[in-house]
Amino acid sequence: MDTSPAPNFGNEATKEYYKFLLTRYYKNWYWFVISVALGLTISYIYLQLKNPIYQIQASVLVKDDQTTTDKQNILEELNMFSPRKVVENEIEIFRSKSLAGKVVSDLGLDIKYIIKGKVREQEVYRDSPIIVKKINGPYKSPFEVRVLSQKFVSIDDKQYPVSEIIDTPYGHFQIVVKPEKPIYSAVQINLLSTEDAVQSYAGSLKVRQPLLSSSVLNLIVESSVPDKGVAYLDRLIYFYELASLEDKNKVAANTLKFIDDRLKIIARDLTRVEQTIQNFKTVSGIIDLSTESEFFLTKAKETDTQLNQVNIQLGALRELEKYVQSKQRQGSLVPATVGIEDPTMLNLIRQANELELQREKISKTLPETSTAVEVLDNQIQATKINIADNIQSLRKIFSSTQEKLVASNRKLESAIRSVPAKERALLDISRQQSIKGNLYTYLLQKREETALSYASAVSNLRVIDPPIADLTPIKPVRRTAQLFGFFIGLLLPTIIFWLLDFFNNKVSRKSQIEETTRMPIIGEVIQAVIKSPLEISPRSRSVLSEQIRALRTNIQFFSTEETTCQTILVTSSISGEGKSFISLNLGASLAITDRQVVLLELDMRRPKLHKYLSIKSTKGLSTYLVGNATLDEIIKPIEGYPNYFFIPCGPLPPNPSELFASERMKKLLSDLQESFDFIIADTPPIGLVSDAQVLARYATLTIYIVRHLFTPKAYLKNISSLYQDKRFINLALLINGIVASKEYEYNYGYGSEYGYGYAYSSRNEYHEESELPIRKKKPWLVRIRSFVGL
Repeated sequence: MDTSPAPNFGNEATKEYYKFLLTRYYKNWYWFVISVALGLTISYIYLQLKNPIYQIQASVLVKDDQTTTDKQNILEELNMFSPRKVVENEIEIFRSKSLAGKVVSDLGLDIKYIIKGKVREQEVYRDSPIIVKKINGPYKSPFEVRVLSQKFVSIDDKQYPVSEIIDTPYGHFQIVVKPEKPIYSAVQINLLSTEDAVQSYAGSLKVRQPLLSSSVLNLIVESSVPDKGVAYLDRLIYFYELASLEDKNKVAANTLKFIDDRLKIIARDLTRVEQTIQNFKTVSGIIDLSTESEFFLTKAKETDTQLNQVNIQLGALRELEKYVQSKQRQGSLVPATVGIEDPTMLNLIRQANELELQREKISKTLPETSTAVEVLDNQIQATKINIADNIQSLRKIFSSTQEKLVASNRKLESAIRSVPAKERALLDISRQQSIKGNLYTYLLQKREETALSYASAVSNLRVIDPPIADLTPIKPVRRTAQLFGFFIGLLLPTIIFWLLDFFNNKVSRKSQIEETTRMPIIGEVIQAVIKSPLEISPRSRSVLSEQIRALRTNIQFFSTEETTCQTILVTSSISGEGKSFISLNLGASLAITDRQVVLLELDMRRPKLHKYLSIKSTKGLSTYLVGNATLDEIIKPIEGYPNYFFIPCGPLPPNPSELFASERMKKLLSDLQESFDFIIADTPPIGLVSDAQVLARYATLTIYIVRHLFTPKAYLKNISSLYQDKRFINLALLINGIVASKEYEYNYGYGSEYGYGYAYSSRNEYHEESELPIRKKKPWLVRIRSFVGL
């Protein structure tokens, strides 16, 4: 068993392979030109058929106008899930479907208007000559609307009036024709469901934050209709600001509603009291109060005013206490705090409102179980606890003040009893009027303050750059498409040539033979058109003849023994590789040098040599080996070659291998060695039968033929095994049938390496499977390989 390590060829084999590929690409440059031209043409057609996509972008600044205490800032810096991530929240709001739904409904983006051009269809928006308004469904689309005039349109060749609700097979619509727009022949209408349109626009919006340290956001949409994208972003910003203002004004709106309700009640009471005073004065005849009564009334007004304020404050505390005790989560704003002026309480209420608004906003984008929502709930609960503690402290203060003011009122009431009855009655009524009037004036003042706060509220969004569409489309990029077509054009033939070589199971390069077998190559023979199977003659000067002569010369370098006669065994892997042709012409080449040469037709299964030489094979080797003929009877001279003789195979025997192993075969070769200088044995293929291996012990040189583009590559490993196992003496390779046209001069390394300028046809009719010079038609795959250089 051979234990020698596998040969390591280093980078030489790789370099040779790449050199082979590059050479093939160079020789087939026209395929690359055609492929690149085709790729560029396809890219051009693609650019013409594809609607360009433009990018529309707007920049906005999200302002964080929240103010917090130092203590809260410190706590939030330590909290990794801080609810004050304003920018992240606003990004999700911009992407929300609710906001996109408002824009789609406002702009009618669930309807597409498409105009057919010469090359492609183009969607239009503001340039559409018509506007379709949905009335009720179900709707079907697409359908085509033809504008006949400013008053009529047609759908499916049926005329409909403009600006009226029409009933069509596609639904109920109202179609309006724009007078300032040109009338196109037809407009295709595509109707989308509102849900699909909202999903499309909400999903296509990209919100990017250029710098993490800033609150600037870039709003980006991509659209084939730039003015449509600009309109979408513009309305998106508008509805966002509107929603932001609504959130900010919720507290002020609640306070205004509370004050308005109280003012209606106080106004009715005040009117009733004033009417009572008028009636009392008319009936009793008292026009004015005395000085003492005026004094008591003034003191009572002051006390009542203070008592009313305290009552209002206590009422506000009760509302706050209900809020603190409430477990409601969504939309639970702090109630109105009219009259409360304690700084600590006002700061806590403001913080609670801000937290409630943040929670309502973030709950639109995050689930209730999210960490951010839980953190906000915890902070709201902690603020409520602080408010509850502050309520208890303020209630004690307000209750104490209320008791003092009630005691002061009692003293005044005792003093008023000393006033005459009519004056006392008028004093009581005037006192009620003063109380209602002061309360009405107080509420009016608070209402104006709240209204001013309501009117001065601004959005927390500032538009830095309004929506603008890029002039250059982002898709498809013309240069990218052209480069893609160019590189695809280069890559396609490259891959095809590589795949053809990869899936080619035939020997196609000399380097393949050298890499696999590591055997000496005794010669190379091209594939050429010849007139006779016996090409070699004293006057022949063809390239084929010169290569056979070169083979004859190389044989002497493989002779290791000094013998008077050399026995040359010619074999191959399979039938059709040219053993008979090489044997016949090699023998002729040796014979014309005044050497005695005999050619043995040892292929007793499919003999061809006797047919090439037109010699009858009635008696031959088989009859000699079985003892039915003598040597003189079977040896035949070859006409035109005085020193060249031939022994045909004779009748085909059933057991050639046994005959070759007989003593008669040994005697035959021994007798021939005494009379001839060279014995050339044309043997059967070694890959099919064992005849050649039986005869190997008689040979001084074995020529193993490998045919270019014919011998399967798998057989090279078998040849290498035969060489390493030394089953044949002086085993050498001969490369036959080299396709030597200009296509292959460089592709396969044959020709230019040895200085031959091959310009012959790639046909070789004379091999073991073809007796006539008419070549069979190649299969389509073989013809394609020949055409592209394989």
